[in-house]
Parts: sequence; C-alpha cells; structure tokens
Amino acid sequence: MVVGNGGSMVDDVAWSPPRRRNGIWWIVASGLLLPAGWVTWLLVALAGYNGAGMSTHSLANQTIGSAVVTVVCAGVPLAGVILLLVQRRRDRSVTLVGPVACAVFAVLAAVSLGYPTVRIGQAWVGEEEQRAQPPTALETSRTEAQAEQDLADVGQRAVTALRAELGSGEVGQYTSACALSNLAQGTRYTWEWSASSVPEGDPRSDAERAADELPAAELEQRIAPVREVFRDAGLRDADPLGWDVRGYGDGWLHEAYAGVTKVSGDLSLETTCLAGGPGDGVDEDE
Repeated sequence: MVVGNGGSMVDDVAWSPPRRRNGIWWIVASGLLLPAGWVTWLLVALAGYNGAGMSTHSLANQTIGSAVVTVVCAGVPLAGVILLLVQRRRDRSVTLVGPVACAVFAVLAAVSLGYPTVRIGQAWVGEEEQRAQPPTALETSRTEAQAEQDLADVGQRAVTALRAELGSGEVGQYTSACALSNLAQGTRYTWEWSASSVPEGDPRSDAERAADELPAAELEQRIAPVREVFRDAGLRDADPLGWDVRGYGDGWLHEAYAGVTKVSGDLSLETTCLAGGPGDGVDEDE
C-alpha cells in the first residue's frame, strides 16, 4: 500500500490490466507448419515422378504420404482451436484471436493439401481397378512365336516390294518391355532390315547424302508397293505424300517404316504391346 499525493491509499495491483492470452504459440506453430507442409507434400509428389507415366513408387505410397502431411498440417491448428476454446470456457482471459487464427490455418491446409491428396487417392483407386482387369483380346492374340513369325512375314513381303533380297541386308529382331492395358508387363516386338552400299562410318557431306536421294517419281514407284503391303497388314498411311513410308495401326501391328535411297534401304516393324514374352530382350541378328 502507498500514500498518494492526494492523501488516499491506492493499491498498485488494482491498476494492473488483466493479462490476455491469445494463444500466440499455437498461431506461430500453425503458421510455420503450413508452408512446411506445402514443401513436404511437393517432395512426396516429386519422389513418385520420374518422367511422364513413370513412377518410382506406387500411388498407394504417394497417397499415404500425402494424407499424413495433410492430416498433420490441418490437425495441429485444429487441435489449437479446440484446446484454446476449452481454455476460454474456463478462463475468460483467453481471447478468440488464437482459435480464429488457427481455424484459418486449418482451413487453408485442408483445402490446399486435401484436394490434391483426394485426387491422388482417386488415381490410386482407378489404377487398382485397372490392374484387376484381364488383358484384352488383342493383347493375347499372339504368342511370342506367332508375333515374331508374323512380323517376319510382313517384313519379307515389304523387302520384296522394295525389289530387294532379304539376304542383301541385315535383319534384327528384338523385344522391349511395355505396359498392357491392365498395367501388367507385356512385350513389344520389333523387326528391322537395313541394306546399304555405303560402308558404316563412311564420312560424307550433306551434299553427297542428298545426291543419293531418288527423284520423286522413281521414289514413289519404289515405295508404292510397300505402302500396299503395310495397308494389307492393317496399317494406315501417316503421310501418304511423304518421302518415305510410315504407317500406324490399331491391330497387332502398331507401326511400320520404310525408306529407300540410291544406296540404301531400311524397314522397321513394331507390334502393339502383347501379353507374355520376355519383355526386355537381347538383339538377335539373322
């Protein structure tokens, strides 16, 4: 107790304002957690991406990781809202600043992280449904031996259409892994034929290479029969007026190419992705 100048005694404590509790630590924690969650979510997404259509881990892992980040970033401020409101019921010195600020951070986290996480989860469910499907009739239409034989037959006809002999060039056959419609591993088969009178590695200028090109009329005369072979095999012309032959199809034979100059000829045939087979294979030359 002290005596004032006016002669009255004043209690210092009576002049002290009540202490207000705003939940500042909850606000700071929630504010720092949100951008950290954005960065972490992005890192989880990037860890599952390695080029278009390529994942280093399953969508299941990515969904779980994204969900954990979302729950933490939205759950911490939400816990702050609940605890601060409970404290306010017991102690009116706890203001609404903390609960309101934490609620804003919880909503931001739920919207900014929850929506893309749900989309990833939907993609995961869709992928699982896709995996549960059997291969299509087209994908099981040929065994490994049948695919290789059918490719060789079309290749032989195309070489003959170029007015060349199969033995005048090199034939290569190889396989590569591919994804079937149900995402299981399949095999794509490729058949190639190449003939050239120019030694491999022979350095020539662009002008010398251009001099080897056939005149347009002669070129079309040479490749027109090859177009017919490709059409008979179910392919459609990609560029009917081009300087070479390119065909694409929706059947077992997916793509074909043929080109010819005065000194060389090239053919390439590729199947669609077929069930079974070795997947990645070693080149085989005939």
